[in-house]
Amino acid sequence: MDLNRGASATIKRVYNNNVLLAELSDGSETVLVGKGIGFNHKPGEPVDLDAADQRFVPDGSYAASHVAGVLSDAPLEQIDLAQEITAMAQAELKLEPRQSLLVPILDHLGFAVQRARDGIKVDFPLRWEVAQLYPAEGNLGRRVVALVMQRLGVQLQEEEWVAFALHFVNQQWSKADFSKTVAMTETIARVFSLLSVRWGKNIDENALSASRFVTHLRYLFARPAEATGSASLRVDVLSSVRQAYPDAADAALEVAKLIGGALRRDLGADEVSYLALHTSRLYVEMLNT
Repeated sequence: MDLNRGASATIKRVYNNNVLLAELSDGSETVLVGKGIGFNHKPGEPVDLDAADQRFVPDGSYAASHVAGVLSDAPLEQIDLAQEITAMAQAELKLEPRQSLLVPILDHLGFAVQRARDGIKVDFPLRWEVAQLYPAEGNLGRRVVALVMQRLGVQLQEEEWVAFALHFVNQQWSKADFSKTVAMTETIARVFSLLSVRWGKNIDENALSASRFVTHLRYLFARPAEATGSASLRVDVLSSVRQAYPDAADAALEVAKLIGGALRRDLGADEVSYLALHTSRLYVEMLNT
């Protein structure tokens, strides 16, 4: 999003009275939003950028035409609210100011509002997992649901916070591929389930060791596919863990197999060693509680 003004542009397409696509003198595209800015205008006509209330410039996440399409389908009050939600996420979760968050938030907001008005309820199967794995994003998601009621007077389905939270997580780890974020969340939940069943006791997912483990697992999903190596451990951690806590070492191998299946690649020896470090900490903490 870019709020710099003062330049002239030419209209490329009028989407509706409030949204149009314009071309700047350098050939780049920008989306202009403002009440009545597209009324009675046609492609090829000049447009004053100062006439726009908001201006959106492509940042590599979405093409300008895609951004314009999403914006043109949304009422101005929803656009304003989506920007407010995006600003909250950027400030509180330290996210980069990118359209890769604004566009899906606005898109989801529109569908959620329409579902609420039509009385349609949907299933959110990852509710528990998101609450446990991403507490900060989940808390912000709940506040978004309350904010929609405050700003738009629409009571969303309570569980909509789950979807908003996953969008926040997606921005941090998977950028534009929301399906990878869902797959990551499901896999991490399966890891904790595996350990709980193996050790016959539920893992305290609010513990510091569990939080560190989740951060490491998320890193495995977020790192580039070609970065299969990591800083080499100077000792054979897996062997050391096996000597002290053989069950924790075996658990690390099971977790590595599960994660590797989700990533569609085998984890390296160093990656398995790091997993063993975390499983041993979880194991020791479980024994002491």
